[in-house]
Amino acid sequence: MTEKEYEKLSISFRKLASRFLNCNFQNYHENLKRFLLFIEESPTINEFIKENNVKEFDMEKVFEKEGHHVRYELPIRESEEIAFIYQMLNYISDNELDILGVSYGYGSSTKVQNHVDGFNNQIVKQLVDHIVTYLTEVKIDLGYDKKSGTHFSINEFRGQLNHAESQGQVTAEQTYNETRVEGLGELVQKFVEELNQSNEIPDQEKEETVEFLEVAVQEAESENPKKSIMRTAMDKVRGVNELASAGSNLFNLGNQIVNTLGGIIG
Repeated sequence: MTEKEYEKLSISFRKLASRFLNCNFQNYHENLKRFLLFIEESPTINEFIKENNVKEFDMEKVFEKEGHHVRYELPIRESEEIAFIYQMLNYISDNELDILGVSYGYGSSTKVQNHVDGFNNQIVKQLVDHIVTYLTEVKIDLGYDKKSGTHFSINEFRGQLNHAESQGQVTAEQTYNETRVEGLGELVQKFVEELNQSNEIPDQEKEETVEFLEVAVQEAESENPKKSIMRTAMDKVRGVNELASAGSNLFNLGNQIVNTLGGIIG
């Protein structure tokens, strides 16, 4: 896959996924079919789904057992979660299930849209996030995330790295990193707002940086964050800071993000 082909695939998927996740309940099945068709006709994404869609789930029994007004229990293993959600969406589409009945347990309002949005955010978005993470990994593996002729070094971690000999030291280290993770999302949100307002950064650079930061935040919140993705996000932010005015809010927020990510991955 060439870099241009990858960029087109990534943009097209995120655009379609966003349309599906935010669609009106009246057009749900129409947008669901678009989403599934895109996966089927995209060799790269379809291969990823096939690699994970190994375990077969009896969706008829799942819906009979759970019925309406409930929340569906997702598998713990990542590959099984991917398979479960993908099979669930296909079953809903093939059988044209009433989306209100499927999603009723995910809302707290009398409005149908509230329940559908809740189902999409808590179920469908998990599959979307897995695919986005995979596409980001593909980008890293193909080397499209590297800026030619530019080399960066990771800031030294200033937390507690020594092996603890007591429970107190272990707790201190865990608390230190948990605090960093909790503040990362808010920090990234402020950075993205400043980035979108900046006229100094090319649009493509903005888009790529935001894409990697979104995945980096997800990784930071996971039990085993992938350091390669987080390092790439750090490089992207450093690239933005090379173009941003020194001392600006964008520049300062960028430095904070790099330090925070560096502290999390150690």
